[in-house]
Parts: sequence; C-alpha cells; structure tokens
Amino acid sequence: MSAQRPLLFPTLLGFCKRLLLLSLLLLLFLFLFLLLYTFKNNNKKMSAEVVGPTLAAQLVVDAKAHLGEAPFWDSRRGELLWLDILGAQVFQYNPSKGTNAVQDLSSHTAHVTTIAPVEGTDSAVVLGTSEGFLLLDLEDASVQAHAANGSLHGKHTRMNDGKCDPQGRLWIGSIAREGPDGADIVPGGAALYVLDGWASMPTKVLEGVSVSNGITWSKDGQTMYYTDSPTFGVDAFAFDGAAATHSQLATQRRRCIDVCAGFPPVPDGCALDADGKLWVACFGAGQVRRYDPTTGTLLATVLLPAEAGLETTACAFGGPDLDELYVTTAHEFWSEEKLAQMPLAGGLFRVPREELAKLGSPIRGLPMHTFKR
Repeated sequence: MSAQRPLLFPTLLGFCKRLLLLSLLLLLFLFLFLLLYTFKNNNKKMSAEVVGPTLAAQLVVDAKAHLGEAPFWDSRRGELLWLDILGAQVFQYNPSKGTNAVQDLSSHTAHVTTIAPVEGTDSAVVLGTSEGFLLLDLEDASVQAHAANGSLHGKHTRMNDGKCDPQGRLWIGSIAREGPDGADIVPGGAALYVLDGWASMPTKVLEGVSVSNGITWSKDGQTMYYTDSPTFGVDAFAFDGAAATHSQLATQRRRCIDVCAGFPPVPDGCALDADGKLWVACFGAGQVRRYDPTTGTLLATVLLPAEAGLETTACAFGGPDLDELYVTTAHEFWSEEKLAQMPLAGGLFRVPREELAKLGSPIRGLPMHTFKR
C-alpha cells in the first residue's frame, strides 16, 4: 500500500487539469451561445427599429377589412380606390364627402387583389382576382372576365399586388398558399406577370417568387422597384419600356433596400414620392418607412396607432395634389379576441400634409399610371 501512495498526487493533478479544461470549454460554449443570442435579438430589434423623424397616421375609415390593400388615387373621380382582398370588396373613399362606398364582387371571384383605372374612361377599372383579371365599371357595377382566367395557376394560387408601368401595361404577381385555411406560403410557388392590353394574354416574366408585392417605377421610368416579401428587401431593375419583348423590359436585378433580417416585419406595398424616395409598408411592424433607394438609408418612419395592430399592407399618395399618404391595414387570420384588442385593424389611415411637412419640405407623390386597354 505504501508503495502506491506517491501515485496519488499525479493522478489528482491530472484530474484537476482535465476538469479545468472542461470548465474552460463550457465557458467558451456559453460565451458563444450568448453572443449568438444577442446577435439574433439585435437583428429583431433592428427589424422594428425607428430611425429618424416619426410621423403619425390617423384613421379615416374604420372598415375592418380582413386584408386591406392596393390604395390608388383615382384623379378622374377624386377618390381613393382600395380593396379588401379576402372580402372581394372594392372601396371608393371620397375625402371631400367623407364617404366610403363599397362594391361586393364575391359573386364573381373569391379575391380582388389590385386595382387601376382604365385610361380614357370615366369609371372603368382593371382588377386582379383569384383567377386572373376583371374589368369593372364603378358606375353600373358591370364586370367582364379576361379570357385567360382559370388557366394561369391552380386553385391554391391567386393574384396579389400589381401596378401599371409608364406605358400602361399591368404588372401583377401571385401568391401560392397551402395548409389549413391557406395559412402557409408556398416558397417559390408564385410568379410575376405582364398584361399588355386587355386583348392580349398575360406573359410570365419572373418565376420562383414567394409573395409578389410592392412594385413601382422611378420618375424617369428607367428603374422598376419590386418586392418579393420573404426576401426581406426591395429590389431594383433597369427598366426599358420600349423593349422588344416582355422579358427584356426589366433586367439587371439588384438589391437596393434591406428592410430587415427576418420576420417581423416583411416589406409589403410601396409608393414613390416626387423626390425619388420610396415609402415601404412594413407588414408586422405597424409602420411605413421612407427610404432613399439609391443608398438604402432609412429616412423616416410612419407609426400607426397601437389599436391598428401591426399588419400594415400598402401605401399610396392621394388628394388633388398627391400631398397626403394613405395607408391600408389588415387583420388576416385573426381571432375575434385578437381583433377586440386591436379594433382599428383593417382600417384606412392617412398621414396629412401637415404631418408630412415635418420632414422639412413639402412631400408629394408621383402620379400612378393607368391601364392602357
């Protein structure tokens, strides 16, 4: 026994060394975990971060639309056209009268997704729908379905956001859903189409899209801005309105604005002002953000009331001078209890000219383009 005692101290020393090494490795692991956790949380905070001046939006119509969308100032009628996509309803908000007329199209389609006045008419508009496209007369409520309807995609896919380019072509994207009540997005299951006149068939110009959303053009018509929401940013294309083919209209895609690193929020609809700055509705943040698309810099933030919830969907400049910003909201797939907590969700909001003037100079929007039939 006595001959083995000298071995006790080296054995104990080796054990202590191994224990110390294990402790250091554990501390290193904890440090890396905390570093990663902090990084992720900082990214989440940045997603909802407010930078620069803040502006307040005011409720103008408590419509409680399930999915309010697609605001468009109709200068022919002095009205803001907007939609409830899931309710298949067309709204006509008249600010001078304080009225919000409703046209229910649910007997014709399950969804209306985008709207644009038809050039050379007093009351005709083109609509995106579940199946494709409709022409609607706002006066007599007559409708005409497009010949391509029903052949563009399957029953779990519908049209989504869209706008007309400076030449009067309608650009409209789709969205594909699956699962119970269509709550799950199908990644890469959608596309972007161009409708070049009512008599033509739509052309698919972009595939592999997940949620086709905000689209608009620069004042000179040489840049197209486009959003596929789950990519968390806005892309810019070089745009040639006189190109020989539809596939050559928008080329050289590049990222111009990184809105966030992950959900929430995601960029949704957008509008361009006369200074070339892009206003982006941020779904999941209850905000509209003003960016400089040449640098990607966040310049200002519109905040909606807490009672409106966080589902900010789209924005558009309106009024005779296009000097007010309208904002649509939603309560998509909400329970009655959640809607009771945020009862203004689905309403139409406005940032008045006096509020926009806080940015230091008069802010006006660019006129939106009409559909050339």
